[in-house]
Amino acid sequence: MTKLQALTAYLLQRRLVEPEQLDSFTEQVKLQLIWKPDVDGMHLGDMRYRAAIILERFADHPARLMALVGSWLENHDADRDLHELPAPEFAVEPDDNDLFDVEITLEFVEPQYLAEDPAGEIEAFGKAWAFVPFDLWIAERGEVATNGGT
Repeated sequence: MTKLQALTAYLLQRRLVEPEQLDSFTEQVKLQLIWKPDVDGMHLGDMRYRAAIILERFADHPARLMALVGSWLENHDADRDLHELPAPEFAVEPDDNDLFDVEITLEFVEPQYLAEDPAGEIEAFGKAWAFVPFDLWIAERGEVATNGGT
């Protein structure tokens, strides 16, 4: 649930509300099993979850909040279309004196990987595996070398 943690940290850095007025949590966590060998191990599956972020006594402009969430998603969750994730939803409840309680709900998909490890506790396909969180880096450029050079 690293995407929710990162988005929460991003919103806290923007000082939209005091830290104690911002809460985030997950709901409806599902795991789609894939079991596909990958570059650094085994792609166990994709975890899909619903996330909620609550801001209490929010006094800023709602469009700023929407723009911040939208820009974070654009820069840090580029595969949303691939997974057909819905747009974030913003529920706004007036409090008093121009303050609002805002609940943002959105969905995320995060791949889960295993690394082969003889001492690992997860057994599959006749091997032992360990859960090792890592970011999957994909090369955007590269060179192929042969015996004589490039």
